[in-house]
Amino acid sequence: MSLSARIFLGLGLGIATGLFFGELVSGLEIFGDIFIKLLQTTVLPYIVLSLISGIGHMAFGQARTLVLRGTLVLLLIWALGMLLIFIAAQAFPTLETASFFSSVAPHQPLQTNLVEVYLPANIFYSLSNNFVPAVVLFSILMGFALISVKDKDGVLLVFDSLVSALAKINRAIVQLTPYGIFAIAAAAAGTMTIEEVARVQVYLITYISLALLITFWIFPGLVAALSGIPFGLVLSTFRDTLVTAFATGNQFVVLPQIAENCKKLVRSHMKSAIDTDAVVDILVPVSFNFPSLGKLLVILFILFAAWFSDTEMNLYDSVNLAFTGLFSLFGSINVAVPYLLDTLQVPGDMFHLFLVTGIVVGRFGAMLAALHIIVLSILATLALAGALRFDLRKLLQYIIITTLAMLVLVIGLRTYFIAFVPEPPTRSSVLASVQLMETRVPANIQTAIPDPVDVKLAGSRLDHVLTTGLLRVGYRPNNLPCSFLTSEGELVGFDVEMAHILAEDIAASLEFVPFDFDKIDRMLASGQIDLAMSCIAGLPDRYTKASFSRPYLDLTLALIVPDHDRRLFEGIDNLRENKDLTIAMISSHYFEPLIRSLLPNAGMVFLDSAEDFFDGNSQGANALLLSAEEGAAYSYRYPLYTVIRVDNGAIQIPAVYAVPKGDIETMEFVSNWVYLKQKDGTIERLYDYWMLGGAAKTRQPRWSVIRDVLGWIE
Repeated sequence: MSLSARIFLGLGLGIATGLFFGELVSGLEIFGDIFIKLLQTTVLPYIVLSLISGIGHMAFGQARTLVLRGTLVLLLIWALGMLLIFIAAQAFPTLETASFFSSVAPHQPLQTNLVEVYLPANIFYSLSNNFVPAVVLFSILMGFALISVKDKDGVLLVFDSLVSALAKINRAIVQLTPYGIFAIAAAAAGTMTIEEVARVQVYLITYISLALLITFWIFPGLVAALSGIPFGLVLSTFRDTLVTAFATGNQFVVLPQIAENCKKLVRSHMKSAIDTDAVVDILVPVSFNFPSLGKLLVILFILFAAWFSDTEMNLYDSVNLAFTGLFSLFGSINVAVPYLLDTLQVPGDMFHLFLVTGIVVGRFGAMLAALHIIVLSILATLALAGALRFDLRKLLQYIIITTLAMLVLVIGLRTYFIAFVPEPPTRSSVLASVQLMETRVPANIQTAIPDPVDVKLAGSRLDHVLTTGLLRVGYRPNNLPCSFLTSEGELVGFDVEMAHILAEDIAASLEFVPFDFDKIDRMLASGQIDLAMSCIAGLPDRYTKASFSRPYLDLTLALIVPDHDRRLFEGIDNLRENKDLTIAMISSHYFEPLIRSLLPNAGMVFLDSAEDFFDGNSQGANALLLSAEEGAAYSYRYPLYTVIRVDNGAIQIPAVYAVPKGDIETMEFVSNWVYLKQKDGTIERLYDYWMLGGAAKTRQPRWSVIRDVLGWIE
């Protein structure tokens, strides 16, 4: 049985094991990690020795020619890859409305120190930190220096012998691949969930289809058309290498294999006056440092993200994305993707989908990256030797087959997506499925704000509620995530759940009545509502209308801004430099002096509700002052917006419950009840559920045959 067949067998058995045992086999991940590290053992030493040796064997004229012709081949690969990506994106169907996605916690991509990554100030530091570009630059400099050194043959002989020894070690370790892949696949299949896959199937299917077509026809066919090497021979030579890159999800570990196979294929195809082995030893490690086909397909995700969020793109945007994307991909993908999303004004939360889909497409990306190195190494080596063949008949045949294949791919995928991909939910239904954390007693819900009456209910409101057995709670209908009506007519939210708990604690029936701040004093006094529970900020100017309980939450002051403009609002200095800044506030004027002192040039407007800011009634405001907790819910419903905490979250606002003004007994009762709910963990649990999207809920065990089908374990 061939190595690739054994690898696929190990992959299949690993997936089956993971599905059967579930999280019980998660411990196998350590064996997968050991295997990957064994594969990496020889890679960096191989890069250093092969580069120094390969360049050292050359003359300056050969090196100059290699740079020129290698660059032309690289540009050809990039151009063809970009063309294929933009063509494949035409498979995305036309939808009436955009999809919605927002993440609870914003991801902060790691910032890379490019100086350390690319400049080998300390080669030992670069080696120990796996800074491949810096290692490659050092090796290139050493190689070029050796070209002019006399009596270098002895040194080069040692380097050549070490390269051969490293290749032997790598070949021995590669034989362990089926076992390593079994461990990796079993651990992944036993622990990985796929909740996010359904919403991004358009991207996943398009990516995988294009990756397979590139791998098994377009680029091997290009090599065959330009070199005369039979198509089948190209595929069979690198079959094991591509399978290993796919199975491990890491093209770095197969560099020695790529080099050995490239040398064997080129030697079998041609006799050349130049040392082709030395050329391959240069090209393989050098090409690793340029954006590969695996990286280029990140552009497909950016195009998908624009389609997903209904962001319009014209020809200029496409051309700009191609060039900007190519140059940004010289660095880390996790830095490039947020930058490219901002460039197209696509919601930055899409980066979370990119991270999720990376679990699936990462292996195909590694396979494409390995293919990129293979194609570049073969074609550049043949170009240096003058062995490329430009047979017009073969080239036309290749172009025709490739064009037809792309047409079939685009038309087939588009037809499938139109038939089977459902329309995304409308904005009103984004939060339709949200429910209270626990089943609560039924409550009567009014939806229209009543006209206030000018009467005052006598006595303590607490006595009145306990006597009548009815608790009337005031709420704001569109105050996410504290109190809001879903499209199904359900009243949900943090304070809605707190009101249910209060009614249960005092054995009273429950009625919800909507209110606004202009009428809250008369509604409380008349008994139309007994208290108001809807993330009310305990600000001084509101004490003229009601009395308030002790704070039950500390909310963080924040600005809600368009997602693509978020960097303009990070830091007071940036805000001061914005001459056209207008900030919207809700109801209270308390923060007006603070904003005036911090941002004297900013304009201010006052809105009746936060929804006005998002529904086109913002009165020209480009930022909304709100709590970060409320803003997180609105940014989920309106994903083109994001939350920026004022002064890095240092300014906090107490959230309180309103009771009739001067009703000390009710105020003390509610304050004591809040204290009890803080101490027994109720408020913390509700905060996790409503403000953090349920992030702290107990994770359910991964589905498995042994637990969910056979019932052998609990």
